[in-house]
Amino acid sequence: MLFDLHMHSRYSVDALTKPETIVKVCKKNGWGFSLTDHNNMGAYQGTNSVTKLAKKHKVFLIPGEEIKVVLDSGKVAGEVIAYFLNKPIIPCTFEELIDEAKSQDALLSCPHPFDWPRKNFKEFSKKWRYFDAMEVYNARAYYQGLNKTAENFFEKKTERKISALAVSDAHTPEEIGNGLTQIDADNEREFRVAIKKGKTVPIQRGKANIWHHFQTQLARQRLVKER
Repeated sequence: MLFDLHMHSRYSVDALTKPETIVKVCKKNGWGFSLTDHNNMGAYQGTNSVTKLAKKHKVFLIPGEEIKVVLDSGKVAGEVIAYFLNKPIIPCTFEELIDEAKSQDALLSCPHPFDWPRKNFKEFSKKWRYFDAMEVYNARAYYQGLNKTAENFFEKKTERKISALAVSDAHTPEEIGNGLTQIDADNEREFRVAIKKGKTVPIQRGKANIWHHFQTQLARQRLVKER
């Protein structure tokens, strides 16, 4: 099965996609997905939650969140994605994040690990063993060489002891599926096992363009309609 394991909805300040749109696109294409909004899980709450929508349309959903990592000084140290969360993790130190993730039996992935123009987790090269997966292809990377750096690190440094992911990091509907990961899993248990054993195949399908990035800035100011 193919999964897009990093994307954002209108619950992220810089995205404009409605959760129902995400479910519709994934249903049409037969993809599983994880909605990983920035520092919140608002889309997973309420009567019309993405969880209920996915269940209604029989779409494989992995609950997730992209969490800001901060130092004791308050300076941002990067971002980490957690899967299988029962509740959101607020921005915190990496040590606190690890403890909270363990308490929820979550899996950790490092998004855009070497993408320095964005909030990459700068300590990843030293602390990759704390992770279950890493992105080797992020369709929103400003420079494709940054994805190549991630791919080379995965191949040469991790000895394939963690899983490699390709993701869209979609902030608009048309970006969904730009990066997909093939995982032989029909349920959450099989998904966990595959990630833990490194049995994933990253697939590059597209790349965000200038207009997509510009819409991110417009979304921050709520100058474009949700879709």
